[in-house]
Amino acid sequence: MSEIFNQNWNRERVRAGMRWFGPEDAVTIRNIQQTPGITNIITALHHIPAGEVWTESEVAKRKIEVEFLPHAEAPSDLEGMALYKWYQVHGARTGLVWDTAESLVFTEDIKNGSPNREKHIRNYKESLQNLGRFGVNNVVGNFMLVADWTRTSITQLPDGSKTLKYIHAAFAAFDIYLLKRHETEQAYIDDGSFSAEEIDEARCYWDRYLVNDTDRQKQLANMITAGLPGAQEGFTLDDFRAAVSKYEGMTVEELQEHIAYFLDAVVPVANAAGVRLCCHADDPAFSPFLGTPRAVGGSKGYKFLLDHGCGVNMCIGSLMAAEKNRDITTVIREIAEYGQMKGLSIDEIFPHIHLRPIETDGKNFREGHHAEHREELAKVVHTLVDLGWQGVFRPDHAPASDHGFGRPGYDVIGRGYGANLLLGLFEMAEIVKTTRFRAVEAAITASGGDMTLKEEAFEAARKAEADKIGRKIAFIKVPFAFGEQGVCASLS
Repeated sequence: MSEIFNQNWNRERVRAGMRWFGPEDAVTIRNIQQTPGITNIITALHHIPAGEVWTESEVAKRKIEVEFLPHAEAPSDLEGMALYKWYQVHGARTGLVWDTAESLVFTEDIKNGSPNREKHIRNYKESLQNLGRFGVNNVVGNFMLVADWTRTSITQLPDGSKTLKYIHAAFAAFDIYLLKRHETEQAYIDDGSFSAEEIDEARCYWDRYLVNDTDRQKQLANMITAGLPGAQEGFTLDDFRAAVSKYEGMTVEELQEHIAYFLDAVVPVANAAGVRLCCHADDPAFSPFLGTPRAVGGSKGYKFLLDHGCGVNMCIGSLMAAEKNRDITTVIREIAEYGQMKGLSIDEIFPHIHLRPIETDGKNFREGHHAEHREELAKVVHTLVDLGWQGVFRPDHAPASDHGFGRPGYDVIGRGYGANLLLGLFEMAEIVKTTRFRAVEAAITASGGDMTLKEEAFEAARKAEADKIGRKIAFIKVPFAFGEQGVCASLS
């Protein structure tokens, strides 16, 4: 791919990115380089423990790994910015850019208000400054407590490809019978974790699939406790239980106090460094979760973050798992309107976006092929283009095909398919947007109308079109049956 493509015109257009987990990833930079349409890399320094500084030397090393081909004559006595500048002069470019870091972790000490958060905040500020020096201008984190995105199994789609799945009864069975946060089932009802009906479903799931199968129990526990791929925290069941217990009794308001304390300290530093900090949605956006509060499960949570200068890493799959976010375009517009009222541009509101479809019955869900859900994705893309968004997206999770490879959810072929479908949708939405204005203006001219009213006509046409699209495509709900396939599976 030409470096000209990356450095010039695509900087002012929607760009497609792909998550890369560093040199240990089965998917290489060359694999991504050979995926048409991909220009941006979303990565993190996963080898540095959460809370530690991302040094200038390590940031430069990753920047070089992404943006330049290996060079046999690279000087061993240079590091940091000096080495990066050497590559700028002597290196051959891959055509890829690292400009989004996901995730520079918001640590548990930050989330729970531990005294140790002061050290982590200092380190976070220094990391932001180092990232800014190298043009990594979007930084993503999340405020989920203990566990990041949660799935219960890997399942097989009808075409034979494998995808991530969440079965609520399996998650409840894990919480009640393996994690054992409480001594009685009634206690889970009392703390709002599950309804009596959900307790019954969990008991049936446990009795049918798990009670006499220690291998499955271990696989389910490993799947849920693994957290975000690439993160450093890997928990045993005892560790996991202890970590969750630190949040026992915490309210959403208390969590928000800790979030505000952190953001108010680091956002000014990020802004000064030319970095836009943004937050991923709770995944799935259910609350409470493992008895802990959730702060970023919809537009209300994101408005709170915008109040404290933090942008929105919009992940439509995470949000749409919750019934309240089913009409995702309304959620997007509500957040956008709120941010614009605060004087933010649309790209400042949404610095980075994850686009992935899910199939759900309202409680359980599985991730599907982007192409098979292009109707819903087209609706989201049209909304973003209508708002004027021109940032970096990634296709996020995708099913793994027999000819693909990569971590669960991060199959390089599946994501490549998704990225190119989405790029096509963005291009078409841009064309539709352009022709809409021309059609309105032509209609006014042809009718002999007053051209001074054209802005009102444009706005009326935009609103009518948005309403029509919002009503036209319903979100897909599918029935879920608990069969042997996809009951539980390990990440390996």
